[in-house]
Amino acid sequence: MSEIWAVLEQRDGILSEESGELLAELAELARRQPEQARLCAIILTAPTAFAVMDEALKLYGVQQVYVIEHPVLAHFSTEVYVAALAWLLRTHMPLLVAASATANGRDWMPRLAARLHLPFVPGCLGLDLHNDELFALRSVYEGRAYIQTRTDLHGKTALATFIPGVRGNPPGPTTFQVEQQPTVTHLTPALPVQRETSHIQPLGVQAPSPEAVELDAAERIVAGGRGIGREGFTNVAAFARLLGAAVGATRVATDRGWIEHERQIGATGKSVHPKLYIACGISGAAQHTSGMREAQTVVAINPDRSAPIFSLADLGLLGDANSILPLAAKIIEQTHT
Repeated sequence: MSEIWAVLEQRDGILSEESGELLAELAELARRQPEQARLCAIILTAPTAFAVMDEALKLYGVQQVYVIEHPVLAHFSTEVYVAALAWLLRTHMPLLVAASATANGRDWMPRLAARLHLPFVPGCLGLDLHNDELFALRSVYEGRAYIQTRTDLHGKTALATFIPGVRGNPPGPTTFQVEQQPTVTHLTPALPVQRETSHIQPLGVQAPSPEAVELDAAERIVAGGRGIGREGFTNVAAFARLLGAAVGATRVATDRGWIEHERQIGATGKSVHPKLYIACGISGAAQHTSGMREAQTVVAINPDRSAPIFSLADLGLLGDANSILPLAAKIIEQTHT
């Protein structure tokens, strides 16, 4: 039976938030195959760190779990992930290996493709396999258009990364659920313990403050642009802290050094999909809005009534964000006292 692999990220035995939608996408793909295909989950971990996740995996129709165990897999390392997965792929030939296009997934997947000379399609919004070809739906022109690509596989395993947040996690039981518990196979790859990781020394894991949380995982974002100036990011950070939100920025703000580049949202930055997005002093250029179009609710604060950002906003406030944010913060604090 052919196999389709989902490489899942986990920490302390808890699957990442992106795992559900990746599994749901691949479950649909497996069901569309003319010949029966088995959905498999790949989990890389230290020997003693694996926790039983059978029920969560069963919900999405996973039939086989490959647990790759090795001491050097206690922490993420690009070279170790590539070496471990290359080792597994040399003894198996799945139809497809897919991972979420997270920071880690974008890091190790193209390197794995290069090492094994396998076809690779990054940043997919949808996937399909047919007649030894991989079809992928992708966005182009800063999210303003979509294309479907076709990649000839020539009998090789296809590799792909799936953009998180495209379909979201199912709110309840899915139609993919299987009757039996997934079969769990523990494997120990032949990896050198020291050579691969001697130049990397993990120091620990520290939870970020709310405004420093990763943008692509934030449910609330307060973003600043050219209109608020360098000093305005003090107000943005304070308001974000009050809301438990992350801080974002436009390319102009990061290029001028007002805030670090990791906070940039847009075509050359990050794509986000929060429940609430507050745009402060942001005009609404396509370079920026292409990265925040998936926001559920958009609040725009700008003194220019003709700013394009208002066409995307659910609520628009005409005025200077540096005056409005402190006033809004004061009102929120008064209502909670």
